[in-house]
Order: sequence, then structure tokens, then C-alpha cells
Amino acid sequence: MSNILKIKQLSKSFNNGKDLVINDINLSVKKGDTIAIVGESGSGKTTLTRLISGLETPDSGTISINNTEVASEHSFIPPEKRNVGLVFQDYALFPHLTVFKNIAYGLSKSENKKTRVSEMLTLVNLTGYENRYPHQLSGGQQQRVALARALAPKPKLLLLDEPFSNLDVMLRVQLRNEIFDIIKKTGVTAIFVTHDTQDAIAIADKIIILQEGKKIQKGSIKKLYKKPKDYYVASLFSTISQLSEEDLACFGYNTKEENKKYAIRVNQFKINIPSDFNLSIKINKTVFMGDHFMHTTTLPNNTVLNFTSEDKLIDQVTIGFDTDTILSFTKKDY
Repeated sequence: MSNILKIKQLSKSFNNGKDLVINDINLSVKKGDTIAIVGESGSGKTTLTRLISGLETPDSGTISINNTEVASEHSFIPPEKRNVGLVFQDYALFPHLTVFKNIAYGLSKSENKKTRVSEMLTLVNLTGYENRYPHQLSGGQQQRVALARALAPKPKLLLLDEPFSNLDVMLRVQLRNEIFDIIKKTGVTAIFVTHDTQDAIAIADKIIILQEGKKIQKGSIKKLYKKPKDYYVASLFSTISQLSEEDLACFGYNTKEENKKYAIRVNQFKINIPSDFNLSIKINKTVFMGDHFMHTTTLPNNTVLNFTSEDKLIDQVTIGFDTDTILSFTKKDY
């Protein structure tokens, strides 16, 4: 399967080179894939999408879309000629234009606009809304109009930059499922930028982790969850308890590996269930978190440990873990 997007040694800085935002990134995206780019605020996610779309120019490196070089030291193709669709977090709809005219905005004069807009309205489940204005729509409806506008010209690549950040929790869950279905129906190659790993898990085939402008790891959610490259990647997918060799020894787990640090996800401790390594402990504090309880205890070496359970725990319990739930990192990656 061919690559729709190929990036080589891409870098971008601001403030006369003082602030390096994208640092030597290499990346390829295959036709039909949906990729999520995940990272904390300031990791370079939005700058990377702006470079791909042509809204920013790189300091160095190359970007190719559908086997055409669109940015390099010697060439630059403007955004409108890259055949890339954009969906922004603030929707960026034209307030003075109807839904029909917003969707038709990027279509060429030679196309049958009425037919194409009708197809898009059906796709995003907004048939009958063509004469309304953006202010007459809900946030979710506005986002679907923005998606329809981006898809109308049949782009080779679709970029979505934090499309759910302005929506409440219930609406974002509903909308991300709808967008996933729409993307798969059209078969468009999509890059989805978010700081929320739950959004990424719901939509993406693969996830790319950015940190301080660098690509840290790429893979399926299963790979990133079970074999994170470093502590930062591991912490993006759930709350983690850091453990030293001395902490692990309290459970009867002894290791001779040098230059290593360890962690276990707080939801992977076993409570009053046989496990590879266990310890009898006293519960210091319990907090109800809605769908689970968060507990605090103190290990025999005085380390404070947090873990979760579905049920409320009282006084003394046995807590343990299995070998395959231990995450280990070199100290420089911790």
C-alpha cells in the first residue's frame, strides 16, 4: 500500500531559531490509515499539522503528499494546491454563509455543487440543514459541517486539529464515533491531532506520540499500552504508580537489572486474588472516583502507594501483581 504522506528530517523553529518546536521528525502514513498524533500542550502537534497543510514553512526537511514534494529547501506548494482537507478546533465556518455555501466553498466551478453538497449533507447526517447559518446549529452540528466542507473537494489527506476540544464530554463521545464512521466510509487518509488519548483510541488505527517536538513512539494502542518506550508514553494511557527496586522487594519481587526503574498501572494491582507477588497492607485512605475507588497505602519501606479497585476496601487487604504487568524503563527514560 502506497504512502499518502512522507516526512523526512522535518524541523521547525520560531523566535529566530531559539524555540525548536519540531525536531528532526520522520514519518510516513499509508493510504486509508487513520493516525492520531498525541502529546501534551507544547509538544508540537499543531505546528506539525500546519507544516503538512502548508500554513507554516519548515526550516529543514521535506514533506511529500501523494508522491508530490510539497515542501523542501527548494520547493513550496501553497495550501490550496496540496489537496489537503482541514478541520479546526474552532470549526472556522463562515458565519455569513449558509450551511450549503460553507460546504460548497472549496469546490471548483466545474463541479456540480448541488449534487456534491447533497452527498456531504447525507454523509454527515445533516440533510435539510442546507439553508441554516452556523449560529443556528449546535456545536456538534457545526463540527459536522466543518468536516463536510473539508471532505467535499475529495482531499487525499484530511487533517483534524483537536476537533472535540470545544465540546462537552457526552457530545464528544457521540461525535467521535460519528466521525470515525464518516472517515471509514469515505476511505480518506486522516491525521487526527489530540491531547486526549481516549479520543485517539476511539478513532485511530495507529498513534504517534510527540514530546518536545520529537516523535517518541509510533504503534497500535495495544503496543503503546503494553510496551511503552518510556514513562511519558506509559503515563498518557492511565495513571501509574512509580516503584523502586526496594518497593518491589516488599512484594517479594527481586531484580538484579542495573539502571532500571519500574512502574505498574494503578488499575492492574490484584486485590485479595492470587498473584505472582503479593503483600498484606493496611488501607490509609479511600476516595470514591465515580466508577472506581482510589486507595492509598504505605509499604513497609514507607513508600506511599496508590492503586484502584471496583469495590470499596476497608482496613487490611492483600495486594499483588503479576510479572507481565511490571513496566520497566532505563533511568534516562523515566
